[in-house]
Amino acid sequence: MIKALIEIGKSLRDRYPMPLVEEPYTKINPKNPPKVLVIELDNSDEGLKVINIFLEDYDPQNNLARYYFRNPSAAQGPAPSLSIKLPPKPSALKQRLGILEILGYKADISQIADEISNKVETLKQEGTIRKNAPILLVFKIEGKWPAENEKLTENFKKNFLENLGQKRFSKYWKKEWLCHGCGEKRTVYGGVGELLKFYTVDKYGYAPELDPKGAWRQYALCEDCIFDLERGKRACEEFLTYSFYGKNFWLLPVSAKNLKSILKRFEKFYRTGGDLYRDQYEDFEDRLLYEASQSEEEYLFYHFVFMAKDQQALRILLHLEEILPSLIAEYLRLKQQIEANFKKDFDFWDSKLPYKFNFFSSSGLKATREKPGFSDEDFYRLVDCTFRKKEIEEKFLLSRIMARIRKDFVDSQGEERIPWWLVMDAFLQLKFLLAWGILKRNTPKIKGVPMENQAFSSFFEPYEDFFDHPSKKALVLLGVLVQKFLNYQFNERGSTPFTKRLKGLRLNQKETQDLFRELLNKMNEYDIGHWWKDLREGISLNLMASGSRWPLSSDEIGFYLALGMSLYNHPAFKAKEEKKEEEVA
Repeated sequence: MIKALIEIGKSLRDRYPMPLVEEPYTKINPKNPPKVLVIELDNSDEGLKVINIFLEDYDPQNNLARYYFRNPSAAQGPAPSLSIKLPPKPSALKQRLGILEILGYKADISQIADEISNKVETLKQEGTIRKNAPILLVFKIEGKWPAENEKLTENFKKNFLENLGQKRFSKYWKKEWLCHGCGEKRTVYGGVGELLKFYTVDKYGYAPELDPKGAWRQYALCEDCIFDLERGKRACEEFLTYSFYGKNFWLLPVSAKNLKSILKRFEKFYRTGGDLYRDQYEDFEDRLLYEASQSEEEYLFYHFVFMAKDQQALRILLHLEEILPSLIAEYLRLKQQIEANFKKDFDFWDSKLPYKFNFFSSSGLKATREKPGFSDEDFYRLVDCTFRKKEIEEKFLLSRIMARIRKDFVDSQGEERIPWWLVMDAFLQLKFLLAWGILKRNTPKIKGVPMENQAFSSFFEPYEDFFDHPSKKALVLLGVLVQKFLNYQFNERGSTPFTKRLKGLRLNQKETQDLFRELLNKMNEYDIGHWWKDLREGISLNLMASGSRWPLSSDEIGFYLALGMSLYNHPAFKAKEEKKEEEVA
């Protein structure tokens, strides 16, 4: 990944001629914009003296270069430039002003800090600036802005590089060595951990595949590569950071030929927000991946780098390497095909349902403090398996799915209903993973029940690969019958006491078989034992074909039963008398 960032930066040298200079505020609150407090200092034999302090608007478009700003590498210590974000405490301000001494100026730092603090307090009391407004301090010495100050500009790069070499293992971190970036033998610096905070060398996992003891050798960089790395970071911040189902990630193209033109294409896409593809692709994730898939170049691939902020650092959560455009295109084609099929086959509930494959990231299936479900770690694991085409256990996924469905089902007591929208969401996710070839199942091959003469062939045949064991079909049909009876029971008595027989969807094989018998007896009690003949026969035939031992866990039994309960109103499961009633109505 470091090499990918360096190559991106190398392609953007014209765009970022001053890679060490940073923008102080990349995100600005229009209701509380930053202010710039300019401190004019006169330099005499007695040292630096404040001669004027005035306020001006923050204008990065016209003044960013003269601010010559860079964030300090540590929370404490001197600033790297003569532009400083006002710290919250006076003691921190005095530490930042240590830059004046580093540049060789004679100064009473405490006095300068006090004058600044007093001016800021006066401006706040006058209401000229808000109490919590971000303030950038910019020091003009002898009438020169930071970018015009020779002492600063001559030492800016030198101090930066020396600062890298002094962090730790100082006897090693600056020496003649092979550069990790360009491969040439040059003076290298080992402080890349200061540039990419997630490459912390004293913790495994922050720097993938790097040994903390010798990490400096593995990613020590020369001056040019360090500056190109800075440019690559800048590109990531400006137009290569995207959101994938709510998770931020870097999309890093790697190309041996036309990297510069590819970067321009992504910058254009970022600026337009994917508007060019809005008609073809509803979701931004699809539009982004469509753009990434559009390449005939033989030597192009991508890094997907998911990360999150850990205090001031960034922490890698998932790093996918060498993702080919052809794989992305294949993923999109299958995803959209399955989504279209679900939209067509299951819009009987609500034609406005999204039916999108989303790595179980929907609000209904995601874990919260109050409810179980899929965690962020589960999401990253699934994304990793999907784009690397690695198998993932269906039982693991169903344990998360059923934990949430059971919780919502139990919480709905009083309404006595299954959370069908969650069940259908999970059904789509599992169907895609199965079609993608990574859903690991432990279902033994067994000859099922011939469906040609059954009323339910229109439902099961298109999904024959999903319902690959007669016990699964039996459970779906049983779920349909259970829900139809619960609806009838509610209409008759205003409640559904039979729901207790479901045991919160925690049933084993024997309990499920007993449930079917109890349901038939209960239907006879209500004098409707002759209703839904096709369903009763379908359940019986599939139960007989399932054998004496089902290859299903309690989670699997609960899911297929819940799926049937969610599909009770599907046209394929409507009895003849129900269809006639609808025609009359």
